[in-house]
This record gives sequence, C-alpha cells and structure tokens, in this order.
Amino acid sequence: MTDKFAFLQDQLRELENTSLLRRLRCIESVQGPVVRLEGDPAEKVLFCSNNYLNLAGDRRIIAAVTEAVRRYGYGAAASRLISGTMRPHVKVETVFARFFGTEAAILFPSGWTANEAVLKTIPQKGDIVLLDKFDHASIIDATRAGQAEFRTYRPDRLDRLEKLLADKKYNRRFIVTESIFSMDGNTADLKRLVDLKKAYDAILIVDEAHAIGCMGKTGAGLAHELGLLSEVDIIIAPLGKAIATTGGIVASNKTVIDYLVNKARPFIYTTAPSPVNCAAILTALEVVKTEPSRREKLAANAEYLRTRLSKLGLDTGNSTTHIIPVIIGPSKDTLRVSKELFARGFFIAAIRPPTVPAGSARLRISVQSDHTTEQLDALVNALKDTIKTSGR
Repeated sequence: MTDKFAFLQDQLRELENTSLLRRLRCIESVQGPVVRLEGDPAEKVLFCSNNYLNLAGDRRIIAAVTEAVRRYGYGAAASRLISGTMRPHVKVETVFARFFGTEAAILFPSGWTANEAVLKTIPQKGDIVLLDKFDHASIIDATRAGQAEFRTYRPDRLDRLEKLLADKKYNRRFIVTESIFSMDGNTADLKRLVDLKKAYDAILIVDEAHAIGCMGKTGAGLAHELGLLSEVDIIIAPLGKAIATTGGIVASNKTVIDYLVNKARPFIYTTAPSPVNCAAILTALEVVKTEPSRREKLAANAEYLRTRLSKLGLDTGNSTTHIIPVIIGPSKDTLRVSKELFARGFFIAAIRPPTVPAGSARLRISVQSDHTTEQLDALVNALKDTIKTSGR
C-alpha cells in the first residue's frame, strides 16, 4: 500500500541531512537554573529557557493557582463573548491597563494570538505595515495574512523606514517592532521610531515579549525604561517569558480594545484562557513590580557573562540584554557544539535556519536571575573547550 505521507518523510530526511531536523526534549522537573531531563540521570544547567526571573516555580504563584482552582475550577468552558468571561479575566485586563497606563487591555491565549489579532484585524486595505526585518515569526505571519500591504526595514537602516513612511499613497502607516529582538538580544531604537511616528503620523506597535518583567522601573518593558510608554499606540505583551505563564496582553485605548473584542477572530472564536492561569499571571506581575532585585540580578548576570564571552573572542553580535547569542555559523557545527555542551552538563539549544538566516546558526544563551557566578563561569570554560575542539 502506498504511503500517502511519503512526501513528508522525504522532506524530514532532507532536514536531517542538512542538520536542520528538530527533536523534542522532555524536562521532568520544575523549570529553573538546573533541570532534569527524561532518560538522563544527570542534572543540566539550563541556559535556553525564557524563565528570566525564575518565576516558573515560585511558591507564591503555585499557592495562588491552588486557591484559584478551588474557587473557579480549572476551565472557562466557553469563548469570552458567550459565557467564558470570568472575574479573573477582567481583573487581569484591568491590572495590565493600569500597569501600562492605557485606557484598556485585553487578554489572549498566547503572545502569538495577540499579535495575530492585532495585525490581521487593525491594519486594513489601503494601509501599509512596516516591519523590522528581525521581528518575530508571529508578527510576520500575521501581517502577511492581513489586509494591508507590508514592507520590511532593517533596524540599522531606519533611513529606508523613513522613505517608506513618506509614501503618501497609503491611508495609514503602521510601524511594528519588538523591543528586544529574540534571536540577537539587541534592542530597537525606540526613540528614533517614536520620532518617525510623530513626523509621519504613523501608528507604533511594540511587542515587549522579552522586555516585560526585565526592563523598566516596575518591569513594564523597554518603552517604560526609556520614558516612551505613552508614545506607543499599541503595546503587545506576551506572558510566557519573564512572567512565566501563558497568554498575551494587548494594551491600548478603549477604541482599539473594543474593536478587537468585536472583530478579532483569535479572540472571538476560541475558548477563554483558564481562570487558574489568570491567577498565576496576577501573582507573577505583583512579584515583578515589587521585587526589582530580580531585574537587577538578571542584568548583572547578563553583563558578567557577555563580558567573559567577549574576552574569549566569541561572536555575541550586538547583544545588550539577557539574551546572548554565540554565533557559530554552520548548522552542523552549531549542533555539534550544543551536543557536546549537553554532555558536559549544559542545556543550550542550537538555533538554526529558518529561525535565523542561513550561515548564522548560533547558541542563544538565555540568562536567568538565579544563575550563580559559578554556573556562568563553568559555562564559559565549557564553551572555550568545546568550541576550540570543534575547530571554531
């Protein structure tokens, strides 16, 4: 009998032959600086998690979740516009509107669906969406599927962005950027983007996925740290990184949020997030706001590690944050280094195309606030030996 899916097997073999095949690894412990993986008795120091502030196993969040289960049960059991809106959803949205200083906010099941909702719903026919070339896949995919035209610009070539903004044939112009770029650990020039937004009457949308919790006096992100939060028209805040839960917040004025409630298909046609998850979000956000020492320790760890890696002559790109790439180049070499580090007790996934451009495969090191200096030093020494023995 003919295998109807042989064509997929052929493509999977091609991925394996080019060192691009992905496989899942199962963690069997709480996410933290050190984890246990299925089938491996030795603990690994984890350097590829987005659990930047080490809230994933926080006992206060676990206690809040336990209490929420008793009070609300686990599931919402309906979409928000039917009977799925519960008190925890409303509280999350109210608290985040206050956190970002906006008129309103809306909760989505994930950061991906938050971006999808905004970019497929708000820019319309006759508009143009201007994307940073290094924006997250959720931003790019949602824009491609939307109604408006789109173009890309490079973060180091904002002159191109200005030329695109100057084109008067479009009804509205949207600038969309991440605040911290997830594969490189550098930041967008938000001040310049705000200047351009004002000069050309554009709408600025900022995804704070990797900055929320980690930057700003209260953890409200890069725009807040730079004093530019009020200049951002739509804030998107995925909650699966430093907040260590699931979901995505969109914060803006009441008109934008009301429009999303009425028109955004990822909001209308899906079951509401669990009220239990809302309890986790609210407790995590309170910790973020009241414990700035976590942000301070994260920044100190990142600076220490980046300095040590640079002294080794490793290519860490333009990173200035807690995301530090070690760019190796060929996928095969990067995969080999990742495997050798794993054998030495360090879990760092190899990031390969299409996630990053061809020839720029890398280890993306994600620093956590609870990493110790000893763990950071041990990683540096292991990288020094591993990359040397790999001929890089």
